[in-house]
Amino acid sequence: MPRLPRFLHPPVAALTALIFFFILKRERRAVTGNLRQVSGKRGLALQWKVYLVFYSFCDLMVSYCFVPQATDSELLGMLVDSDGSAAKIDQCLAAGNGLIVWTAHVGNWEFASRLLAMYGRVNVARVVEDNPAEITLRNLMAHDRVKVVDLKQGISATIELLQALRRNEIVAIQGDRVYQRRTFDVPFFSRPASFPLGPFLLSQVSGASVLPAFVVRRGWLRYHALIGDPIPAVPPSVTRGANDASLHEAMCQAVRFLETTLTIYYDQWMNYFDFWPVAPRD
Repeated sequence: MPRLPRFLHPPVAALTALIFFFILKRERRAVTGNLRQVSGKRGLALQWKVYLVFYSFCDLMVSYCFVPQATDSELLGMLVDSDGSAAKIDQCLAAGNGLIVWTAHVGNWEFASRLLAMYGRVNVARVVEDNPAEITLRNLMAHDRVKVVDLKQGISATIELLQALRRNEIVAIQGDRVYQRRTFDVPFFSRPASFPLGPFLLSQVSGASVLPAFVVRRGWLRYHALIGDPIPAVPPSVTRGANDASLHEAMCQAVRFLETTLTIYYDQWMNYFDFWPVAPRD
C-alpha cells in the first residue's frame, strides 16, 4: 500500500473489505448480530453497515504502514475536528496518580496509543497472542514510549501496571473484551453484557481516574478523538456490597460513553464475535 498513490488506497481497501466480507462468514454473522442489536437495522441497510466494519478494519491495517513512522506533527495532521478535549488528559495527569484510558475496539486504537504517547509513557494492557501475524503487527507499532503489558502474566502484569501508574504514566486498556474472571453485567443497548472489572479495580487501588476515550475514523487515515468525562477512583467501602455497587456505577459511566459513541459510529466497532451471550435472531 505505501507504494501506491494515496488516491488508490480507498478503492483498494473497498475491494479488499468486500472480499473479506464474503469469505469470513462466521465473523460476518457475528458482526451482523452485534450491529442489529446496536442499530436496530435490518436487511440491506444492516449489511451495508456490516461491510463498513470490514472497511474500517482495512483502514486500521493500512495505518500500520504510516502511523509507526509518523512524527508527532504528522500524527496531529491526521486528526480532524480537534475540540480541545485533550485538556482532560492533562487534568488527570496533574493529580499525580497516573491515568487509565478505557477504550474499545472502535476506530483506530493503535493510532490512539501513539497520540497518548505525546503525554509520556503509555502502557498498553492487552492479551498478547503469539501467532505470526500478531507478532508482525506488534513489531510494526513498536515505539520507545509505548510498552505492551501482557495480561496473561496475571498478578505480575497487575503489579507492573500499578507501578506505572505510581510513576504517573498512562495505562490504556480495551474495556470491551473480557480477559479475566471478574466481570460485571451492565445494560448495553437494552441487554445485559459482561465487561471486565479490572480497570476499575486498578483505579481504586492506584487512585488514578478512568478516562473513556476512542479515536474514530472520519475519512481515509483521518481521525477524530472522542474523550469522555474522567471517572474518579472509587474509594474502598467497608462492605463488599457497597464497594461492588460503587464499582458497578463507575463501569456503567464508561459503558454509557461507549454506547453513545456506537450510536453514531457502530460501523467502526470491530468485534468479530457474538458480544451478547445469545445473539438475537430474525
